[in-house]
Amino acid sequence: MGKYDDAMYRYLSDNERFADLFNAVLFDGRPVVRGELLEDASERCVDVFSDAVFQAKAGEQLRYEGSVRDIRKRMRTGESFIITAVENQNAIDYAMPWRIMRYDQMEYGRQIRDIISRRRAAMEMQGRSAGNWIKRLRQEDKLSPVYTICFYHGTEPWNGPRSLKDMMRFGKDADGWQDLFHDYGMTLFCAGEKHDLTCFGTDLKLLLAVLQLRQDKDGLIRLWSGEAFSHLTPETAETMAVMTDSVDILKKTDIFTKGECNMCLAVEEMRRDWKEEGRAEGKAEGMAEGKAEGKAEGIIEMGMEYGLSEDAILEKLQNKLSIPLQTAMEYLRMSRKKTI
Repeated sequence: MGKYDDAMYRYLSDNERFADLFNAVLFDGRPVVRGELLEDASERCVDVFSDAVFQAKAGEQLRYEGSVRDIRKRMRTGESFIITAVENQNAIDYAMPWRIMRYDQMEYGRQIRDIISRRRAAMEMQGRSAGNWIKRLRQEDKLSPVYTICFYHGTEPWNGPRSLKDMMRFGKDADGWQDLFHDYGMTLFCAGEKHDLTCFGTDLKLLLAVLQLRQDKDGLIRLWSGEAFSHLTPETAETMAVMTDSVDILKKTDIFTKGECNMCLAVEEMRRDWKEEGRAEGKAEGMAEGKAEGKAEGIIEMGMEYGLSEDAILEKLQNKLSIPLQTAMEYLRMSRKKTI
C-alpha cells in the first residue's frame, strides 16, 4: 500500500466509520449496519482456482496464490452473517470489477471449504468414512452474502469500468450477446466527486468534504476555517493532513488541546507562514533580478566595446543568461536609456 491507502485503511478500520460508509453508500444513511455488531474478519484469501495455484512438475511443492482484502468485517444477522469489505484505491485500476469479483469469489470459496471441513470433522468424530461426495454442497448448505465497496480516493476522475460488462469487447457483429452476458456489478464510491454528505453521521463526513477540495487550496483553507473543523479527533486530523499532503500542519503542537485538533487555529498559523514565505521569496526574487540586470549590463557594454551588432548582443544575452529574446531586448532598451 502507498501512504494514501495506508491512511484510509487505518481510518476506515474503525467500526463506526466503516458502518457509516456502508449506510451512506448502500442505504441512504439508514443505520442498517451497526458498528457495535461488526467483527474484524480480515484474513488471507487463497484462490484455489487460479492457474498459478500449483506447479504440475513432480515433487514440486504446492505454491498457493493469495490475496489480502483491505478491510473485511462481518455482522451477525440472526443465525447468519453478512460479510462486508472495503477496497481502498488511490489509482484507477481498469481491471477493478474483475478484482472485486475475484475477491468475492475467493470469499465464497473459503466458506464452501469451511462447510466441507466441518462436515468431514463431524463424520470422523462419528467414526464414519468421508468419500468424494463429501466435497459437494447439500441442499441445506447456504453461504453468507458478500458486499464490497471500492473506495476510490484518487485525484483523477474515475474513467475506468464500473462493472465486468464494461471490460468486455463484444464486437459489432455480436448482436444479442450483450443482453445474454451475466454481468458482475461493482459498488464504486469516488471520494473526490460531489456527494450529499448529510447521509454520513461520523467525522468521515468532514474528511470527505476535504477530499472533494484536495486540488483547491483556497477552498480547502476556507473549509478548514469553519467551526466544524475546530474540534477534530487526532485520527481525522492526521488522515486529512496525509491525504492533502499537509503533514507539516500537525507539527504545530498548540493546535492539539484536550485530545482534539483545532484545524481553524492551524489554518491561521499556515496563513502567517505563507505570508512570511511570500515576503522571503519576493526579496530573493528581487535580489536575483538585480544580479541578472548587472550581468546583462556587463555583456552589453563589452559587446559595444567590441563593436558587435545589436543582433549579436541580443544573441549573447540569450545564451549567457538563458533568457528569451523579449527579455534580452528589454535589457538592451534599459541600457540605452542609461547611456542617453
